[in-house]
Amino acid sequence: MKKLFTLTALLFFVGISAKAQLFTIGPKLGISNTTLSIKDNVGEYESGDAKYSYHGGVFARVKIAGFYIQPEAYFNSVKGEYFDPNQPQGEQDVQFNQSRIDMPILVGWKMGPLRINAGPVASFNLDEDVDASSTNSVVTEYKSAVFAYQAGIGLDISKIIIDLRYEGNLSNQAILGNDEGKVKVNQIMLSVGLKLL
Repeated sequence: MKKLFTLTALLFFVGISAKAQLFTIGPKLGISNTTLSIKDNVGEYESGDAKYSYHGGVFARVKIAGFYIQPEAYFNSVKGEYFDPNQPQGEQDVQFNQSRIDMPILVGWKMGPLRINAGPVASFNLDEDVDASSTNSVVTEYKSAVFAYQAGIGLDISKIIIDLRYEGNLSNQAILGNDEGKVKVNQIMLSVGLKLL
């Protein structure tokens, strides 16, 4: 009876361990270096200096046949800059601010502690007003939802995960002026997460 109990307990803990190795979930947060890519119909607007932003949310990871799928959901405070020559002297570098929810679904491959991954991202705009923090902004519209892609590398150290990725937009994030300029947001993202399972 004692051997049966011991064997049952051993199988139970092995099962939990196997489940933990196949699935994990936890919080993550990070910083982004954001640049704007502007397609300008009138030749006036230009991309400005890169700006730092922050993001934070949750991730999950499921291992399947040597690969893994990692869906995420996080709040992303996007900050950028563009140049508008029509503004008064000293105010031509205009701030671009946006709040959104990003939901990437990444497919990756793990080699020891190292990972590589890539996948699509859906972004949902949370701003009701058009760039209200910048009085000289010529942003006339934020898209309610856009699609992008992410690709990068990662590192797992015990329960800590570290990710470095590039995100490029596949669709326009915002409109400048009377449909004169179209803005895409590109980011280099560094984040740290914690495995809770």
